[in-house]
Amino acid sequence: MTIEDVFVITRRGVVVTGRVDAGEVRVGDTLWVADRTFRVDGIEAFRKSLDTASAGDNIGLLFRTADKADFARGSVLRDRPEGAATFTI
Repeated sequence: MTIEDVFVITRRGVVVTGRVDAGEVRVGDTLWVADRTFRVDGIEAFRKSLDTASAGDNIGLLFRTADKADFARGSVLRDRPEGAATFTI
């Protein structure tokens, strides 16, 4: 999921918005951004709480233990760490 916006909800946590590019995300999943991991504490779409979201869904993800500075617009949330580069020799 490419991050479109990041904001803070007082006493709740950081919300990251974007569209799920592929696969699925569930509450409780661990996601990577750069070299850090974050646990998904909530998913919301159009003011409805969800347990899961699938490819194509526009959602907000809640992270209670994160800071706004941990995320940047355009960064990519992944379900695994970014793989090492490969080269053809």
